[in-house]
Amino acid sequence: MKTKEYVRPMPANWFMHNRHLQLFMLRELSAFFVAGYSVFLLVMLYKAGQGEQAFQQFFEGVMKSGLSIFLHLIALAFVVYHALTSFNAAPVIMDVRIGEDPIDPRLLIAAHYVMWVVVSVVILIVAL
Repeated sequence: MKTKEYVRPMPANWFMHNRHLQLFMLRELSAFFVAGYSVFLLVMLYKAGQGEQAFQQFFEGVMKSGLSIFLHLIALAFVVYHALTSFNAAPVIMDVRIGEDPIDPRLLIAAHYVMWVVVSVVILIVAL
């Protein structure tokens, strides 16, 4: 005789009762913005490869609207949040050792932030 399996009801807002789970879900949501902005950058690169006129038309039509600027600011906020939470989770994800001894987790986090600043400065220098 087969018995009916108990399925515990799970409300759609199960994560709203715990702040840590809310931040985790926000981080997971931020991945969609990271992916969407990556696709946008690929389209922009494709338009740049088609020539200056195609890129200029794309830039004039898409980039100068108020909605586009608003969406870029939202995407920037989510990408920064995603990066910060990834950097802070690095010691849990990576087991970096020097010989047999694990390195200090703060050193690994600091290395991520330093490289972020270095890469940002290099991009800023190249862009200007």
